[in-house]
Amino acid sequence: MTANNSNDDDWVIVTGAASGIGFDVVQSLLDKGHSVVALDHDHERLDQVFDGADTSVVCRCVDVRNADDITTAIPLLHSEFGPIKGLVNCAGVYPVTPFLDITVEEWDDVLNTNLRGAFIVSQAVGRIMVADGIQGSIVNVTSTSATFCRPGVAHYGTSKAGLTQLTRDMALELAEFGIRVNAVAPGVIGTEKVLTSAKARGAVEHAAKLASIPMGRIGGVAEITSLIIFLLSDQASYCTGSVLLADGGLTLGIPRY
Repeated sequence: MTANNSNDDDWVIVTGAASGIGFDVVQSLLDKGHSVVALDHDHERLDQVFDGADTSVVCRCVDVRNADDITTAIPLLHSEFGPIKGLVNCAGVYPVTPFLDITVEEWDDVLNTNLRGAFIVSQAVGRIMVADGIQGSIVNVTSTSATFCRPGVAHYGTSKAGLTQLTRDMALELAEFGIRVNAVAPGVIGTEKVLTSAKARGAVEHAAKLASIPMGRIGGVAEITSLIIFLLSDQASYCTGSVLLADGGLTLGIPRY
């Protein structure tokens, strides 16, 4: 897929772009006139969801767990399409497995995808932003699971806690270059995967989740996307190191007795 290079100074890279929040972020950026590089490890789904899409989106099949993939792909994208103005780290996996049943392989896959992958991509993009003198913006998608425990997601929560801290550390070190780094921490959001999981795991579990959310509903994908777009924009020009909660009050405490 080719790209319209009329907006070379406005490229945004989005990982995990073929589904869920990542896909919605790409669509929103395109609607606002940005040029986007959509990265995902699922080549077939990338082609499917972006088939016939605006020529301002470039799709690349890249596995964020593979450092060689990233350190090769990011500089090539930069040389081909020009300066990178933004990055959104959406790539992530969310298996639900009781702590005593988590294998080392599953643990490594979750940490490598959700935390190590964001580090590798952010470092590669950050180096290019600094070299180009671009005062860009990086947004990480973390989770309320970083601080709010629930059964079956010890590996996921650990990865997101690490990503939250990485966000702050990156923000501190990159501030001198004018690069802002922030995060959004969603609660229970109605992505395709979450809705499918709710059906598979049953109405009782879903009702229990709703009962723990003071607003009494799960969040919409667009409600997370709007925060990401805000943090990428100049409207958030004095925000760095922030982690914006979007959880309907989930982490406030017990909503009712």
